[in-house]
Amino acid sequence: MLHLAGRRARLLLLVLAASAPPTSAGTERGGNRLEYRIHARVDDPTKHVTGSLDVRFENRTDAATREAWFHLYLNAFSNTRSTHLVESKGSLRGTTIASEWGWQRVTSLRVGERELLGTLRFRQPDDDNADDRSVFSVDLPESVAPGQAVELHVEWESELPRVRRRTGFKDDFILAAQWFPKLGVFEGERGWNCHQFHAWTEFYSDYGTYDVVLDLPERYAGKVFGSGIVESSELRDGRALTTLAAPSRADRARVDHTGHLAVLHDFAWTADPRYEVHRETFRVGEWLARFPDEVDFARRALGKEPDTGMRDVVVNVLIHPERDEQWRRHFEATSASLFFYGLWWGGYPYEQVTVIDPAWGAGAAGGMEYPTLFTAGTQLFTTPDMHSPESVTIHECGHQFWYGLVGNNEFESAWLDEGFNTFTTSEALVRAFGKARGTTQYAEFFLDGTSYTSAPGGDAWSEAFSARTLPWLEWHPVRSSGFVDLWRDQPALTFAPQLDDPRWNDRTRFLLDPDRDALDTHAWLYADSLGYRVNAYNKPAMMLRSLPAAIATEWPGVDGWQRFLRGMRTYSERYRFEHPTPDDFFATFSEGASLDLSWYFAQVAREAGSIDWRIAVDQRREPAAAGMRVEATGEPLAFERSDDEAPWTSEIIVSRRGAYELPVLVRLAYDDGSHEDIVWSRKQQNELAWLKLQRKGARKLVSAAVDPERGYTLDVDRSNNAWYDATDPVAPARWFERAFARFASVLHWQAGIGG
Repeated sequence: MLHLAGRRARLLLLVLAASAPPTSAGTERGGNRLEYRIHARVDDPTKHVTGSLDVRFENRTDAATREAWFHLYLNAFSNTRSTHLVESKGSLRGTTIASEWGWQRVTSLRVGERELLGTLRFRQPDDDNADDRSVFSVDLPESVAPGQAVELHVEWESELPRVRRRTGFKDDFILAAQWFPKLGVFEGERGWNCHQFHAWTEFYSDYGTYDVVLDLPERYAGKVFGSGIVESSELRDGRALTTLAAPSRADRARVDHTGHLAVLHDFAWTADPRYEVHRETFRVGEWLARFPDEVDFARRALGKEPDTGMRDVVVNVLIHPERDEQWRRHFEATSASLFFYGLWWGGYPYEQVTVIDPAWGAGAAGGMEYPTLFTAGTQLFTTPDMHSPESVTIHECGHQFWYGLVGNNEFESAWLDEGFNTFTTSEALVRAFGKARGTTQYAEFFLDGTSYTSAPGGDAWSEAFSARTLPWLEWHPVRSSGFVDLWRDQPALTFAPQLDDPRWNDRTRFLLDPDRDALDTHAWLYADSLGYRVNAYNKPAMMLRSLPAAIATEWPGVDGWQRFLRGMRTYSERYRFEHPTPDDFFATFSEGASLDLSWYFAQVAREAGSIDWRIAVDQRREPAAAGMRVEATGEPLAFERSDDEAPWTSEIIVSRRGAYELPVLVRLAYDDGSHEDIVWSRKQQNELAWLKLQRKGARKLVSAAVDPERGYTLDVDRSNNAWYDATDPVAPARWFERAFARFASVLHWQAGIGG
């Protein structure tokens, strides 16, 4: 019965493909081209998947291949010996797998009538872990030469894991991602690029088209969505059959503003009978009118209308009943992403995008991106000025651009998408929604304000001395809870209001590990998960945010932000629907900015290092003249100058710590309102790690600063970047007063009933 259903589905897919509208004039980007036709049936109660696919692989490289390599990602969740589970120490987003494993196996793989299953070999190209089954290869009957194509037929079965990371199910909620046997990327002389599924890596695949039929139990009717669009949905024999096309037929025939036809490089889908479905349209004209200053800046920087290629887009919001009141916030955040990313990097080329709020208890599926479909996530009782869910929604929608349209290798250069997307997320977020209001959560509720300092105590000695934990006794008169913590903290007395700029939050995370690893490192080779997070997300964001300062300092008079936007736009449009490398980015950015930035990228992207500028000043009046002065005549004369006429003498020392040598501005401000700018050049920093400036005259120095415009967010310590002649005694007193109140309140609580 299943076999017949699969044959009917393949016939239906062939008919749909044959009836697609003719292709408009336009070209396909470089890289191999794939055409997938997939049929899959999902059965209860274990979410068992039985599927078949036909994939046509067109070799557009300069070398032939006699192999085909595939990913079997679900096997990463099959046992504790998989590379994914070993690297994550058995924990996936805080959960240890003890049951409801996921797995996947191929039951047939043919070219024509030739069965290739006998040549299947599991591969471990990255770590030689013989227990890892996330990659396999087969031998092809004949070589596929450049310009030739081959079609492979694959049959498989699998069970989706319980949602723990990126994919799986929870009750009736399903997020099926990396769920079918997926071809790796053939790179010509380099061979097949098909890395194992690592704990800290994401994905890499060629662009193409997907025609998919999903067969699920009847209760899912009308609640199945995927990449591209749903073409039809019908009930048959107690089953819900959903046909999807990605991209849509119309998008496949549409030429975008770069002159190319739309394709995409993956397919994911979701289903849940409990989905509340909302459809709204992002309208470009409304957002252009809402942000005229941003539009004008982009127009001046690019020298053309910045909305070129932008289009109205249908936004599907899939959300669960208990959070349904937040659906419009997901829509607004998705619209903000489509607008600002489109304004800066070029328009989104597809007619539709789907945002998913995962089911309660399936939060591990949140915060993940797939072509034209992404997951966000939220919680109850948040407000827009808290940036939840706005932040994650903008970020995940932003991946439609950085990796969706510009398809870098996320295994080898994750920073080219995660870092670029982190940078853009914060820039879009603060423009659309302002700064984030700081809150503290008690139970399920949020109160304004945050603490100046963490609470005292908590280590082993303090626990023992307060008789909370002894070798023979663990004593908890009052257990921690939201309401008890509220009583303990007394927020009205000890908390302070806080507004966070998301751009500076990026910097805070960067400072957790700023210089241990080189940014341009394969993702699974970072020292640990912290190294991956900093170097894939936050350090590249700092690299981009510091670029305008480097440009404006190296080339005085040049607008750094305008050149930055030109460089980024040139790169994003040139490599749309392609697979750029770091070298492609470095060269193309410099070309677009019309400036040679190779020296900047060679340091910040390729070296493990950091930069810390600091400034120190010694200023005093010249001592009163005293003693004798011998003139040329030989007659000694006494000095006769008063103290009031003594000039100010200043010695300013600017120093650099860290490996990077970047041009930086030093600004000296005087008491008459004037200031002096000095550029400490790369050449000077290469010769000496310090710069000494000496000034003498009637003007008094009132401040001295290195990087006075605070453009270099790469600087790991901003507290030593400025010197002031006058100090402010009030600010530290305010901090001390709040910190003292916090400590006093907590210690008083611990000494009483909370002790």
